[in-house]
Amino acid sequence: MIGNNLFREFYRADMMKNSTAQQLKQYSETVARREKMGLKSDGIDGESFAAKLKKADEYLASGETYEGATDSIGIILRQMGEPEAGGSVTKTVHHNGVAVTVTKDALRGNSITIGGSSSPDWIQVNTSVGVVNIDLNDDTSLMKCLDMFSPEDITLIMRKIMEVKQAREALKEIDETKNEMVTPADNDSENEGE
Repeated sequence: MIGNNLFREFYRADMMKNSTAQQLKQYSETVARREKMGLKSDGIDGESFAAKLKKADEYLASGETYEGATDSIGIILRQMGEPEAGGSVTKTVHHNGVAVTVTKDALRGNSITIGGSSSPDWIQVNTSVGVVNIDLNDDTSLMKCLDMFSPEDITLIMRKIMEVKQAREALKEIDETKNEMVTPADNDSENEGE
């Protein structure tokens, strides 16, 4: 089955499914199968999204605070305390050398800020974990941090960046066209007066 989007591009319907849910389902099926066979470990790569969520849940259930490396915004949000009424809670982590600031705000919700250059060009993307603030002048930081998001959120982020860049390119072309149209007309009127 093929679905289409607003950009006249076609995507296979299976690409639009919730792959995080699929990963978690596959993980739980693998664990159940391995338990039936009498195997102790879950057999899942420790770097998978499902394994990271499981590890975060284990720490949360044990009451321990985990300050080690984390690779998911969802996990970081779980580890953070809840903000007081009208207040906010902020945590900054460094992922692949990039500062990522996560804020839980009682009024505004969650926001995630990735990197930032000396002359930032910020855009905001609504994702499942909150609003992500991305500096378009700092693509390197974003690329280093994409693995912190679910596949669906990565799609939203990349789509928004593409939309903004296309819109800016179209505005630039319109301005250039206006300038080209105005310039010859002004020259002709100047020549008629002479």
